[in-house]
Amino acid sequence: MRSPTPNYFSFCLIAVLGCLLVASQPARAQSDTSLPPEPEAAGYWVAKEHDLQVLTPELGIAGHFKLGSWTEVRFSVRSEEFINSVPKVSIIALDSDGVPTEIMAPKSNQAGDLFFYRVPAKIGRRDSNLKIKFITEEGGSVKTSIREIPVSQLAKPVAASNRLFLQIGPDIGLGEALNRYASDLSDSTTFVTLPSPYQIPSQWYMLEGIDHIVWSANDPAQISAMQPEQLAAIEKWLKLGGKMTLSVGDKAADLIGLGKPLASFCPGTFREVQQLRNTTELEALINTVAHVDRPVEKPLPIAVMQSPSGIIVVQEGSRQASTPLWIRSANGFGVVEFFAFDLSANPIANWPGREPLLKLLLDGISDRLDESKVSMQSGSSVAHFGYTDIAGQLRLALDQFPGVRSVSFFLIGFIIIAYLALIGPGDYFFLRKVGLRMEWTWVTFPAMILLASVGIWSLATWWKGTSLKMNHVEVVDIDLESQLVRSTTWFHLFSPESQRYEVNLQPVTVPSNNWNQLVSWQGLAGSGLGGMSARQSISTVPTPYAINFALKDDTTQASLQELPIQIWSSKTLMGRGWGPLSKTEYEPLNERESQLIEGVLTNPTDMELTDCYVFHGRWAYFVAKLPANGSARIVPGQSAQNTEKVLKRRRVQESTDGGELWDRQSTDVQRIMEITMFHSAAGGRSYSSLSNRFQSYVDLSSHITGDRAVLVGKVANPPSKIQVDGQPVDDTQTQSWSYVRIIYPVQKRSPSEIAQK
Repeated sequence: MRSPTPNYFSFCLIAVLGCLLVASQPARAQSDTSLPPEPEAAGYWVAKEHDLQVLTPELGIAGHFKLGSWTEVRFSVRSEEFINSVPKVSIIALDSDGVPTEIMAPKSNQAGDLFFYRVPAKIGRRDSNLKIKFITEEGGSVKTSIREIPVSQLAKPVAASNRLFLQIGPDIGLGEALNRYASDLSDSTTFVTLPSPYQIPSQWYMLEGIDHIVWSANDPAQISAMQPEQLAAIEKWLKLGGKMTLSVGDKAADLIGLGKPLASFCPGTFREVQQLRNTTELEALINTVAHVDRPVEKPLPIAVMQSPSGIIVVQEGSRQASTPLWIRSANGFGVVEFFAFDLSANPIANWPGREPLLKLLLDGISDRLDESKVSMQSGSSVAHFGYTDIAGQLRLALDQFPGVRSVSFFLIGFIIIAYLALIGPGDYFFLRKVGLRMEWTWVTFPAMILLASVGIWSLATWWKGTSLKMNHVEVVDIDLESQLVRSTTWFHLFSPESQRYEVNLQPVTVPSNNWNQLVSWQGLAGSGLGGMSARQSISTVPTPYAINFALKDDTTQASLQELPIQIWSSKTLMGRGWGPLSKTEYEPLNERESQLIEGVLTNPTDMELTDCYVFHGRWAYFVAKLPANGSARIVPGQSAQNTEKVLKRRRVQESTDGGELWDRQSTDVQRIMEITMFHSAAGGRSYSSLSNRFQSYVDLSSHITGDRAVLVGKVANPPSKIQVDGQPVDDTQTQSWSYVRIIYPVQKRSPSEIAQK
């Protein structure tokens, strides 16, 4: 029988390979069409005991966040393990001292094996890492996974002494105008655009780092994409001290009409949309001959507001039948720059006068008074004092505790030399003097060391004290028209020993029955020693302390748990509170000629106010006492003083050019607070040579103009009580300064009354 030929074997081999190739095609096609695994978050695993993926982490808004202010961390997690075993998820971030803080995540939103988290965070170091921690307990075993991500890979940090502007909606050209704006404002402002409504948080305090919202509201679909709690968060942020530029146009009826989403942001009641052809006053405001309607030859759609409140910057028409185009109005403790026309659409978008108009808007926002004088002194502020913001001067003043003495390096060097002389030559001459043998040094040497140690310890205790000490400043603000109360508290704790504390704030005489309170650390703005923008060493405290958020009776309560303070060291803390005002009846004040006012001042609190001043426009009125739950009257003819002179009345020195300079080394808390509360009205940076950007919401200068007046008075006892480990700090070890400010509406004369006069 013949054997198979080589050609036959080759044919069989090719056939088998062909069959295998054909059989493998479906599997290969299936592999090619399958989705690749989702990329995991930036960073690395410090510990990983779960089968999970951390996806799409985001920090802040539009890839930016401000150091030392509350912001939001958003991320999603994919894990089948978490379906049956709910994890405890937390965020760990460094405070301004480099000590880790931990915040537990609220309940997640779940879609199958995908979990979505939104967590409040406050970051105090520019070059730091953020940790996302997962813990599960099942069957007595505990699993822990920690993902560590550099902050710089999540978002760009903005210095606490700089501004962060957020634009919502189409571009109105403010970013370009800002870049060409020749002032310190352009160098110290970051301008970002909201990429998605999803990034708006549902709690107002996570917008704390936003200084100004620029909202071009001409798209109802974009507003509809926002959740009601997001719109409520923006509104609360505004009412508690935010600043907003709002521009509307031909879609105003769908956005700011009665019952519409943005109606509460407007200074008045929307009536209708008109087509305006005559824009003479608007063109005259910026001194241009270019007509608004010339580029497209069509009229300007404007939103007509009925009974507008605030300052009308520009209006068209006669006094009896005027149409406001730009209104600057208070909204709670915040301010709205309202434009009744769309700055992002034609005919304004192509109008040559749009950029000069926006520069006028920036002039009102900027603090560029006397920049030549400020620029010479701002650099020395960092070099000599470590701060360029007035919040830094307040921090320095609150770090001065009675009975706590600073020790100079010269004295420390002297003690070291004396100690070495005592245990060396001193021991030798002592033995020679008393006639003892040198072998007795085995007794005298340790005895002298013990004696010196006891003496040094006693001296240190005498210098620093043995009691917990506290310096406490609190400002309670009341807006009668919006029936809103807020408080800002700064307090420093000095610990006589290394210990961990529980710290919270409890309202005592705050006039609100539904009070919210946040307590957290406070950082130092700037790049000086200890500043949040400076490069700092690693902290020696590895275990985090908790910022504990809790919901109680539909209010937000945040306290500190296990806060570490080293021996003879201080910790800088702050609190922000807010709530509705208990119902109060009041009458608006009345404005007469030359911005003089008269009327009844109502005190809606249980606190007696003393040494009061009422500020309205350029006038200030002294009121010696405003009784608790009582009233006082400003009568016609009552002596009025100049506002700026009242605010500059103490602790100034004459410079060589005859101007007044603020004492930047002063630790007089009362004087610092007087300027902090009305910084712009006192002259701003041209007076203090310090900015007021870190906590600019404290400044109510914008509310003493237009149809508002502000009363400020001192109170004897703090409206809130600070509790440490469940007990108030001993009054004998506490220094406190407390103020109450009340914003009164002012009824101005109508245009017809002015015309008749």
